[in-house]
Amino acid sequence: MTSIVTTPAGPGTADDGRRLSVLVGLEGLALGGCPINALDLGRTLRARGHRVEVFAIDEQVKTSLLPYAERSGFTPTVLPQHAGTLERARQIRRLALESSADVVHVFGPWLGRAATMAVAGATPRSAVVTNWMMENVPYVPRRTPLVLGTRSLRDEAERMQGRHVWLMEPPVDLDADAADPEAGRRFRREVGIGDDELAVVVVGRVDAHLKEEGLGHAIDAVERLDLPALRLVVVGDGDAFERVAGRAAAANERLGRPAVVLTGSRQDPRPAYDAADVALGMGGSALRALAHARPLVVLGQNGYAATFDVGTREHFATEGFFGEEPVADPAGHLAHQLERLLDPVHRAELAAFGHAEVQRYGLQAGADQLEALYRTELRQLPGLPRRLTDAGALVLRAAAHDLRHARTW
Repeated sequence: MTSIVTTPAGPGTADDGRRLSVLVGLEGLALGGCPINALDLGRTLRARGHRVEVFAIDEQVKTSLLPYAERSGFTPTVLPQHAGTLERARQIRRLALESSADVVHVFGPWLGRAATMAVAGATPRSAVVTNWMMENVPYVPRRTPLVLGTRSLRDEAERMQGRHVWLMEPPVDLDADAADPEAGRRFRREVGIGDDELAVVVVGRVDAHLKEEGLGHAIDAVERLDLPALRLVVVGDGDAFERVAGRAAAANERLGRPAVVLTGSRQDPRPAYDAADVALGMGGSALRALAHARPLVVLGQNGYAATFDVGTREHFATEGFFGEEPVADPAGHLAHQLERLLDPVHRAELAAFGHAEVQRYGLQAGADQLEALYRTELRQLPGLPRRLTDAGALVLRAAAHDLRHARTW
């Protein structure tokens, strides 16, 4: 994989032009959409002259994000997996002091309390929390700036939690995630997909949470269609991999051919997008498929599946690339979506439409948003007495929480 380390390209674009120091926090070590987006944004900010350091919470994973971080120019500080809120706050505060951070930006809402306590003190610093999950959570401190990824979640948080929320859709690297037909051909040859076969490709974590259900419906849909030229390729790994692999093997045995292929995880999954005739996915993976100019069917929960086109564009702009509306026959519903995409002319039209639409999700626009967010929140920080009062209240609540959940690690 080609290195994606960038070099400084001049000052930031926000109002005062001062270089910022940002400490980015990742909630784990698993390679996935959210940490990739965080690292991509970090290197883009660094390319604009800002100082960016990264930490991540340790965990045992099948595919680590550390190689991707290194290619992005970062050597994350890895914090111990098990720590109470107060200890985690002390760890983050130490890193913030070492890096003279103006902003501690954690990508994972469960780190929000610790990050907020970590920035309390005489030096004005801001904590920022990004929640790119598909639901709001109640445990991010109300005065802490919160970033959400969809309009509907933002509106819900403002209405129910009475707080100001920043809207920032997960970005996509439009330069790195550009179509490379030759890479796609190599990938197809590697996994045994013929030129005359139709490859339906899913790239993402093979996890029980959010992912396994949709992958099961995709396997069932391919079996339901029973088209010899149709192949489903699943690129990824996770805690549900063995169950999904077993389901795929059973479908292949019934069909009498390798209709479903599981490749495991790839450090560079971009060739898989290029190999796709049709992409299935949600969230950041869906956006990367569009950047590669692939026609897209968005998967969700409860059997939800919808092709990205003129009719669904506004839904996805509001709700994010996801859905939860129940479907009575999930396999039949998805099979119908795929059947409509057998026509190569229709696929080409959808690919061009999606590629045009994804341009607004680019990394540079995302970095512009972050610069504006950071500078605005730093200007609006309350005075020291208020900051210390708020932090004290959080410390008391965190101490009570840690006592209730005390355990021996």
